[in-house]
Amino acid sequence: MRRRPRTAPGLALLCLAALLAAAAGLPSSAVPPPEPGSGSGGPAEGSPGTAPPARPRGTAVPARGSAPPPPPPEEEEEAAAVAEEEEEEEEEEAAAGSGPAGDLCNCSAVGSASTAECNGTTGQCPCLEGYAGLRCEKCAEGFYLEQRSQRCRPCGCNPAGSSSAQCDDSGKCQCKVGVTDLKCDQCSDGYYRFNETTCEPCQCNNHSKTCDSLTGICLRCQENTKGNHCELCKEGFYRSTHPAHACHRCPCSTVASTGTCRIQPGETVPTCDKCKTGYTGRNCNQCDNGYYNSDSICVRCKCNGNVDPAQSPSVCKPESGECIGCLYHTAGFHCEECEDGYVRDPEGTNCTRKEATLGPERREFTTSAPNASKATSFSTAVINNVSWTQFNIIILTVIIIVVVLLMGFVGAVYMYREYQNRKLNAPFWTIELKEDNISFSSYHDSIPNADVSGLLEDDGNEVAPNGQLTLTTPMHNYKA
Repeated sequence: MRRRPRTAPGLALLCLAALLAAAAGLPSSAVPPPEPGSGSGGPAEGSPGTAPPARPRGTAVPARGSAPPPPPPEEEEEAAAVAEEEEEEEEEEAAAGSGPAGDLCNCSAVGSASTAECNGTTGQCPCLEGYAGLRCEKCAEGFYLEQRSQRCRPCGCNPAGSSSAQCDDSGKCQCKVGVTDLKCDQCSDGYYRFNETTCEPCQCNNHSKTCDSLTGICLRCQENTKGNHCELCKEGFYRSTHPAHACHRCPCSTVASTGTCRIQPGETVPTCDKCKTGYTGRNCNQCDNGYYNSDSICVRCKCNGNVDPAQSPSVCKPESGECIGCLYHTAGFHCEECEDGYVRDPEGTNCTRKEATLGPERREFTTSAPNASKATSFSTAVINNVSWTQFNIIILTVIIIVVVLLMGFVGAVYMYREYQNRKLNAPFWTIELKEDNISFSSYHDSIPNADVSGLLEDDGNEVAPNGQLTLTTPMHNYKA
C-alpha cells in the first residue's frame, strides 16, 4: 500500500468541525479552537496572553441544548476513510518504532549481517551472501546447507554440464545426460569431450561402453575386437563387412597357416590369408603338390629325386606318400630301388643296366644318366673289382651250401649204421611155456622192454648183458 502524507489528528478534527459548521450555517470563526495538545501547534488552553475570540455582532448564538443538523452522507464517508487511514498510519508508526525501541527482529545469527537490525516496514533482516528468507534462515538459490558446519556453501555447478544452478543437500548438482561428478564437470562412462553444451557419446560400434574422456578412444573392446573405435578384429578373428557385427575365430590352423583370415569381396565365408609351405586350400587344410598327409601334418614326398613334377604334379599319393611315376629305371615305395636288370652305380645315385660278362677281361658298361643324354665308360679295374667281389660272394655261398650238404649226408649215414647195428644184435629165443593155450610169438623190438624173469626158472638162470639168456645148467630144447 502506498503511504499517503501524514496528517495531524488535531488538524483533521478541525477540518471536520469546519465542515459541520458550514453545514449548520455558522461562520468559520464560530468554530471552537482545537483542544490543547492536539498537535495543531496552537497555544494551550489557560496559557497566558490568550483569550477566546470575540463573537461578531449580529451573530446569533445557538441556544444550549440544540443539536446540529446531521451531515450529508458524502461527508460521512470521507470522514470515515480519513479516520481509517489515520489508524493504519498509527499502526505503521508503532511497528517502525518497535525495532529501534529494542524489540528483537529474530534475525538468524548465522545468515544475517546483524541480529538487531531489520526493515521497520517488512521486518526483513539483512542477509549475508548465500542466505535468504525473512530471518535469513535458509540458503539462497545456488547454495546448499553443509551438514558438518551448518552453513550455506555455494553449489558451484558447472553451467555447461548442469541443468540447474541448484544442488541437493549433499552439494550434488543436477547434471545433463552424459555428464557426471559432483559439480557436473566431467563426462560419464560412454561419453567424451566435455564442451559448452554437453558430452558426446563414445563411438565404439557397440563393442565397448567406455572411452577416454578427452580423446574418445574406446577402452576394453569386447567380442574379440580392437582399434580406436573397436572397428577391427583381433588376430585370428574375422567379421562380416559391418563393424557392429561380432568377430568370430578364423577356421585356420596356426600349424598350417598364419592363423588370420578375411572375407573376400563377393563371398560370405572367410579365406585364410596365407598358408604355410606344404599346405593349400581355402582353410589351408589340404596338402600341396609334393606333400602327403601324415597324422594330419603335410610331409614332403620322399622320392629321392626320381619323380618329375612336370609329369606327376602330385609327386606322391597324398594319403600314403607312395611315389608316382618313378624315373631313371627306379622302383619302390620311395623310388629307392632299381628296376629288374639294373644296378646301382659306384656312386649309388643312378641305376645302370646290368650286363653279364665272362672272365676278367675288359668290360664296358653303358649307363643311363638321369637325363639319359650320354653314356659313361668305366675303367677295367673298377669293373673287375666289382665283378670279383660278386664272384667271391657267390663262391662263399656255394661253399657254405656244400658244407651243409656234407654234414647232412654224414649224419644220415651215421644214423643208418646205428639202425643196422641195433637190428643185428636183437636176440631170438625159443621158450617152452607150461600152459597149453598160449600162442607163441617172438619179435626183437619188444624183448628189451619185456619182463622175462617169470618165464625162466629161478635156478641158475642169468641174463647176459646183450639181452641173451645164459643157462648154467644143461639146456634142454623143446620143440613146440
